[in-house]
Amino acid sequence: MTTINKIENQLKWKPTVLLGIAIYLGYLAVFFTTWTINGVDYSRIGENVETTKLWYALPTLFGSLFLVVVISVLGWWRIVLFDKTKAGPKWAWILPIAMILLIIYSFSQLDTTKLSAELLLWSTLGAIGVGFGEEMITRGSMVAGLRSQFTEGKVWLYSTLLFSALHIPNVIFGLPLAAMPIQVLLTFIMGSGLYIIRRISGTLIIPMLLHGLWDSSVFLTESTGTESSPVTVIVYPLALVCVIAVVHKNWQAKVS
Repeated sequence: MTTINKIENQLKWKPTVLLGIAIYLGYLAVFFTTWTINGVDYSRIGENVETTKLWYALPTLFGSLFLVVVISVLGWWRIVLFDKTKAGPKWAWILPIAMILLIIYSFSQLDTTKLSAELLLWSTLGAIGVGFGEEMITRGSMVAGLRSQFTEGKVWLYSTLLFSALHIPNVIFGLPLAAMPIQVLLTFIMGSGLYIIRRISGTLIIPMLLHGLWDSSVFLTESTGTESSPVTVIVYPLALVCVIAVVHKNWQAKVS
């Protein structure tokens, strides 16, 4: 028996679509309850240490703690973090490379005179929380659940739609209604790109790291009063090109 088969036999619960959705809803319940208790104002997230701590770091960390417990109970760690196979052309690595370069560029433009140790600490914790939490519920446990029933094309579509959907409640907490469709569209494209990075690398760990660092660079830009660079938008057309190439070719594939 191979090592992978041994690990799979340690699954305490077989992945299903319903279990994936339950984990997704459980995370959102923890996250948005924390936002409600802390009185979040979405437009002010990341403007200072306090808002970064209460509205960015703590909700994602509490949600991540919930996921650590649930995934451990289910015995899903291998299937949510690793794929048996990889998919996609080697040139699609241009997407994660571009994201890394853009993240480095964004951090290099920060006004470091306004970057305190406390702000850096909570921003880093928030990056860990959002990278682990949002990736785990959408491109981790949700992908594992969806793969029990659907081909990979639908796995990409449904998991990415749910990633976009988790941003819709932001309008309740202060996001202007007119801005919501744009945010949902952009998160769908970004989510598609992160899904592609999982497929070409064979692991969720890289999307987790990139997601967390990307969000942290955005929030630190706000916190330090740094003007965001329009060059970062290049990631969206790159993600679209990569997802078309990978998903079209693997639409009918079954991945376990």
